[in-house]
Amino acid sequence: MRKILHLVMLLCLWLPHLASGQRSNDKRFPFMAWDYVEDPRILQSMHEAGITSVAFVRPKTLNDCQKYNLKCIVFDERLSGDLWSKPFNGDLFRKNLSSIIKEVGNHPALWGYHVKDEPPESDFPELAKAVAGVNELAPGKWPYINLFPGEGDSYDKYLDHFVDMVHPAALSYDRYSIIGEPGSGGLDPIFRENLAQVRDAQRHHLPFWNIVLSSPHWRYRDLTEADIRLQVWASLAYGVRGISYYKFVSKELPILNADDLGNWRGGPLNQFEEKTPTWDWLRDTDRQVQNIAPVYLKLRADDVYHFGDIPKLNHGLSEQSLIKSMPEGEYVVGEFTHPHRRPLRAHRK
Repeated sequence: MRKILHLVMLLCLWLPHLASGQRSNDKRFPFMAWDYVEDPRILQSMHEAGITSVAFVRPKTLNDCQKYNLKCIVFDERLSGDLWSKPFNGDLFRKNLSSIIKEVGNHPALWGYHVKDEPPESDFPELAKAVAGVNELAPGKWPYINLFPGEGDSYDKYLDHFVDMVHPAALSYDRYSIIGEPGSGGLDPIFRENLAQVRDAQRHHLPFWNIVLSSPHWRYRDLTEADIRLQVWASLAYGVRGISYYKFVSKELPILNADDLGNWRGGPLNQFEEKTPTWDWLRDTDRQVQNIAPVYLKLRADDVYHFGDIPKLNHGLSEQSLIKSMPEGEYVVGEFTHPHRRPLRAHRK
């Protein structure tokens, strides 16, 4: 029998003002298109779908990003070097960063600088130099590094070593779990296991981001609307502070010496850069999240627990859990507390 996973986000406070639906751009939940963009038409399509930031743009594209209210990570080979064949060079990054800062200045669309994608531990000492360089020369900008996914004790050590050695501004990782037969629904259990590990890494007091699949390729099955919603809302239940979509356009990434993984399809924009049903699913999901964003972004994530099957590295009901029972089925519950209000459990008898 096909199982259905239900998500319950329990906001442990009274929220009378959510009904107004009003929100300010300063309180947007961050949705990033993990893609490279030069064409203003694609930036416009991203903006209309609810995207708030873009992972890779050249300095020359920042004016168009500002036009569509998008915060952007600047990509330049002088900083990132050769992604695959050579170790990362932190000294070279720092040397070239000064030149690029002169090109972009204090542009209002500039959010940060791309440093490295999926680094091995051997790169950590050099990455630390790059992060220190951004903090010194461009304070307040994000030295953007995205990590491998993983599992087991080795991944816990990978995360701890990264934080201890590199001193990042945030934790970002990718985990694509849309597998199985078409129409089978659900996600690979490793999706929730990985979420649990990165969430636990919040003991370092860093926000975390999850990159989820929005353009199938390679071995991943075709998406459904439920897949988009499930990836996003499950991440929110675990306390994520940003969602990235990989990718927005259904074709290979033209930078980073990235391999063409093949069979790109079903992304928000197809290979002809035309909207697909996924674009509507993304837009609708993003709108739903923005309705709670002004409050969600202030909350402290207290706990996550499961009813039904309990994935590895997760737990079920405890004495402290606010929800004591649920109808038969699969549920994941995220508990949160607002910093200016007492949690609901303080009033329980």
